[in-house]
Amino acid sequence: MKKIKGKWSDGVFLTEVNDTLKLLTQKGTELKGIDLSGIIISSNSPIKQLQNAHLYLSKLNDVNMSHSFISCFADISSWNHVDFSNTKFDRCTMCKSTVTGCIFIKSKLVINADDAIFCDCNFTDAKIGIGTFGYEYGGRRTKFINCDFTGAIFKHVEFRASKFTNCIFTGARFISCDLRGIKFEGNEPTIEQYERMKIPEMIPEHHISSRS
Repeated sequence: MKKIKGKWSDGVFLTEVNDTLKLLTQKGTELKGIDLSGIIISSNSPIKQLQNAHLYLSKLNDVNMSHSFISCFADISSWNHVDFSNTKFDRCTMCKSTVTGCIFIKSKLVINADDAIFCDCNFTDAKIGIGTFGYEYGGRRTKFINCDFTGAIFKHVEFRASKFTNCIFTGARFISCDLRGIKFEGNEPTIEQYERMKIPEMIPEHHISSRS
């Protein structure tokens, strides 16, 4: 961990990735096969260039962004085989993005993922929406396909009118969530995995309009 974080204080490393940091301030960034583990993309980043960075319309392929902190716009993006393990997403928007084969093991995700699609992603032991933000975060009409949520915790989030297809929920917990209109195809959580909330079978399904 010290080595991962420490490289961002190394002048030589910063010089090597300078062109990449410039790309992160532009719309439609395309990155492939690069190690950016430990990066802080936030207005509070200690690296000035990253204070204005974002992932809006980004295309990431085989990128290592584990142990990072991401708080920015990442809407309408395409991410393939990106390692986000042990990464914290803090009020990050991922609306209408397509995320395929990515790793979110032990990550913390406070995200808005309206109309996003997650396919073949690993959310083992992830914490999704942990915090006191009410139901503002989560996603509407979000699709999860062949994703692994083993040991994951969903807390204080909404996934209204969302769909989980052939996902794994072993040991997962849903705590005080809003799941109106949700659909499960294939595997689904048991009644015991819902806490302090109405289970989906008790929630009448209805049309969910777009966020205003």
